Amino acid sequence: MKDASDSELSDLEDEQTAAPKPEPVDDIGDIEPEYYSDGGVPVFVPTMKQFEDFTLFMKKINKYGMLSGIVKVIPPEEWKAAQPRLDEQVKTIRVKEPIKQDIMGTSGTYRQANMVHQRSYNLPQWRQLCDQSEHQPPARRGERRANQDKPSRASARPKAVASIETPTSSASKRRRGRPFKAAAKGKRGVTVDTEDGGQSTPDRLPTPVSPSMQQDEGSVKGEDVDDDDDTPIKGRMGSRQAKAVSVSSRRKNNRREREGKVDEAAFKDFNYELEGDEYTPERCEELERAYWKTLTYAPPLYGADMPGTLFDERTKAWNLGKLDNILDVLGSNIPGVNSAYLYLGMWKATFAWHLEDVDLYSINYLHFGAPKQWYSIAQPDARRFEAAMKTIWPTDAKACDQFLRHKTFLISPSHLLSNYNIKVNKIVHKPGEFVITFPYGYHSGYNLGYNCAEAVNFGLEEWLQYGRVAKKCDCDQAQDSVWINVHDLERKMRGEETEFEESDEEEEEDEDDEDETNTSNLATIPEHGSLKTKVPKQKRKRPIDDKGGNASNKRTRFRIKVPAKEPCILCPNDIPSEPLLPTGNNGEKVHRICAQYIPETSIEEGKVIDVEHIHKDRMALKCNYCRSKKGACFQCSRKKCTRAYHATCAAAAGVFVEQGETAVFGEDQKEYKDWGIEFGCRFHRVKRDKKHDYEFLSQSERIRKAGAAFQVGDVCQVQYHKGDIWAGSVVENCKDEEMLLLDVLPRGDRVEVSYTWLLLPDPADYHLTKPSANAIPMPKSRKDKELLNTSKRQADDNPRKDDPFVEGHTWAEFACPGVAINPHQVKVDMSKEYQTISFQTRQALRIQASK
Repeated sequence: MKDASDSELSDLEDEQTAAPKPEPVDDIGDIEPEYYSDGGVPVFVPTMKQFEDFTLFMKKINKYGMLSGIVKVIPPEEWKAAQPRLDEQVKTIRVKEPIKQDIMGTSGTYRQANMVHQRSYNLPQWRQLCDQSEHQPPARRGERRANQDKPSRASARPKAVASIETPTSSASKRRRGRPFKAAAKGKRGVTVDTEDGGQSTPDRLPTPVSPSMQQDEGSVKGEDVDDDDDTPIKGRMGSRQAKAVSVSSRRKNNRREREGKVDEAAFKDFNYELEGDEYTPERCEELERAYWKTLTYAPPLYGADMPGTLFDERTKAWNLGKLDNILDVLGSNIPGVNSAYLYLGMWKATFAWHLEDVDLYSINYLHFGAPKQWYSIAQPDARRFEAAMKTIWPTDAKACDQFLRHKTFLISPSHLLSNYNIKVNKIVHKPGEFVITFPYGYHSGYNLGYNCAEAVNFGLEEWLQYGRVAKKCDCDQAQDSVWINVHDLERKMRGEETEFEESDEEEEEDEDDEDETNTSNLATIPEHGSLKTKVPKQKRKRPIDDKGGNASNKRTRFRIKVPAKEPCILCPNDIPSEPLLPTGNNGEKVHRICAQYIPETSIEEGKVIDVEHIHKDRMALKCNYCRSKKGACFQCSRKKCTRAYHATCAAAAGVFVEQGETAVFGEDQKEYKDWGIEFGCRFHRVKRDKKHDYEFLSQSERIRKAGAAFQVGDVCQVQYHKGDIWAGSVVENCKDEEMLLLDVLPRGDRVEVSYTWLLLPDPADYHLTKPSANAIPMPKSRKDKELLNTSKRQADDNPRKDDPFVEGHTWAEFACPGVAINPHQVKVDMSKEYQTISFQTRQALRIQASK
């Protein structure tokens, strides 16, 4: 895992490396969307014949998902009718330590913090928690929330629920305001006044507490105590403290909980489903507006990332518990990746903008409850979306180039559209439907109320090209994120074995696995999808010989990593539009642009020379764009700037490059002309004026001429309004439409860009000193160049004679000629009291005095 490349294109190989699997019989024809949602998401309603083969179905719809980020699939009625009820399966659901989501922000941009809520709930308790007024969706206009008069902090008094007086008809004359105070409290229970004048016991359970608090304060009647709850963290005053947790860490470290004793009484007459269809399209739109208005109020809880599945053996097609997945070739279960997770939601429970780990596919099925609202970014807009998010959170982007994988950043669709011209696709996900996300498709969303969903990641052969170039977050906020070595996966798909070395720890792990496999009392997977009992491992001790040593010889295994072969030895990128030149060293090759940008190398007769003279410190530089140390990097030419880039990453990183002949001077001050290159990182180049909006740029004749001059294969830089700089290689120049078809560098996505957004060099960015007419050409030999000991003139030096000034003019020696006497000046006789001088004379005297 540690050897996995952090470069964007460093692990690209030919797509033919993986042995092709036999294609299933294609007799289902083309599958097209039944319709598109109002938010632009394709919706598929397949027949049972089309639906039976999951892999084949995904191949048919892959082209649609790679344009919209997500799709929705409504399964056939035959499949829905065959699904059994979940009355028994839901009894095993245990919402252990849900996350409390504190969301902060304003004006459409928000940051989400996840805190561990150290309590445990069964499904009836979770539903009662969702029914509390602070966790309910807002009522329709003119209506009132259910349970609105009930207290929100019942958990503070676990022995009894605070009683509330319900206003009777006789109290209708009372003024509006706060709810009525409690009427009476009982010793063992509470009563509330009803509208008919009687009394009843409220059915609202308090929020369950942890076992340790129950021992001290008493238990709640009808509440199931979870024996394996963790001891809560207590502060100085004995209060509970929440633990901050990252989603990636939670997903990896979450383990399947033991199946405890089911509280049958709690499930008596309990219906896990919602009754009626309250979530009409109009209602969902109303709730969406309410969500973005009240996002920072009443933090919700989210029972996310809980290992388990509600599907059983009776579901043959589209069973998320055993979905067709090429990741199964790895031979191990990766929680949440090729083994399913359950998600228990409530109103406003949110999943922030993110990509799946290793840019995998994901599939989400909503078993029951309220719908989910999904948002997605189309893959062609993903780069612009990343640039917008970096603009909003520059500090986080600087600290981690994969900060969006932290799953903590939110931005509203209206904010993206109005400020960055990025359209967000959206769709409502209802029970009994699937939503599938696709590689490099950013997505986010929230829950509209109490519900239960199941999700799992999966991979297809079409994913491999994205998995090779996917980036990993290596910062401390996602140190436990899932990662897959795609090259190892492909080798296993080809049937190649990997030799490796075993340590003592690995050997003990193998023995543990062997013991667990051969243990006769291992629990099998329940038929109806309940969670399996986890049996503690028992380590097998090694036999001891008479001399006190191990009787068995230590096994030695050698792990041989097959290196990823990049085409260029100076960078980790594979740019089809950039030619490769030989070096003469064992068939090694170098990109032409890499040879030009690295100072030690040069090109002679179509061959790259002096590669061996590249300084070792340059080879150790880390690229600020792709975060890889492979190859060699150059640094920004500005003083004290240490930002480094690969030559093939430079344009995409916003670097300005100036090339041309420049003047250098030897120790004897003799002038030579040499080929020079100046680099300016995006922080040390002239920035485009923010006032230059679309209207201004679209009318620029200079931009139009520059756009029309681009040829196929040229590299151009692009910057949208208030966006980040990126680059692309020209595939086609549509001059009639003033559009460029570009392959984005270095990933290779193909996009269409208007001339308007081309970023052209500013005249103030040019700093190379042009040589004079008397400059002598530099010798070609490297040794001769070193003997000259030449140096460039500093940019802030004083100009010298014959230095170029502007085109056609040079500097001359400074001269200070005498100032001519003013011809209008007259002598003044100071002995006389009054003298009259002309107006012209007074003006001349003033001018002379000012000089």
